[in-house]
Amino acid sequence: LLQQHLSLSIHGKYRVATENTIFAMPETKIGLFPDVGGTWWIPRLKLYRDRQRKGVVGGVGNYLALTGARLKGDDLIYAGIATHFIPSERLNELKLALIDATNNSTQSLGDCVAGVLMSFHDEKVNVDLDKAFLSKNRKEIDQAFDGKQSVEDIVSTLESVKSDSQFAKTTLDTLKQMSPTSLKVTLEALIRGSKVQSIEEALDMEYRMSQAFMRKGSDFYEGIRAALVDKCGEPQWNPSSLEGVTNGFVDKFFDDLGDRELCLSGGSSKL
Repeated sequence: LLQQHLSLSIHGKYRVATENTIFAMPETKIGLFPDVGGTWWIPRLKLYRDRQRKGVVGGVGNYLALTGARLKGDDLIYAGIATHFIPSERLNELKLALIDATNNSTQSLGDCVAGVLMSFHDEKVNVDLDKAFLSKNRKEIDQAFDGKQSVEDIVSTLESVKSDSQFAKTTLDTLKQMSPTSLKVTLEALIRGSKVQSIEEALDMEYRMSQAFMRKGSDFYEGIRAALVDKCGEPQWNPSSLEGVTNGFVDKFFDDLGDRELCLSGGSSKL
């Protein structure tokens, strides 16, 4: 699943992963940002084992959005992105069971679906959350990404522990490949997105951002060139460093569009 596909399903009640599922949000690598509602759900990501703890989010959302890390099924359960883990060999059986349940149940559609999914889901048998990548690296992820107000703070934290941490080394190498503009705009969008009151407000904000990323000469054009047109894998970002991306430059991605505003929220959602 890439970000666009996920963002259509993440708002659904049930999200099934298998041992073959791969998830990633690679937008910062092509000079964009996690859109299609990403600024709404990512700051509100409720990790599986933290769901009973009010207000607990941690740094996993920021980590995934900025690094584009690829996750497998066990990580998706751990992160709360998937609600059920079902072996791929049982998917056809699941489909038939869902058809049978919806045709014969007197319950509401959601109730009968939940029962079927739970009859196929067995976390203890199919998923070892302690071995999930996010679980094993959760402490370092939170240390570097939780509550940070700038990408520089994230990089500084990773730099301070890289001599003793393979995770920090790998993550620093990954961040260096990403568009500095995308990194800073994405983090700012997640901070602002955590404060909006509805997904409509988040989408209004994302529309402003998307229009800024469509400007001629933006990193998005360069990222697509390097990844899909020339396929050289060597984008020339502009600015080329985090230091070159000023706060004023970032703020322009959130500028009001006047009569071109999307206005899904029915009022001002300007942050």
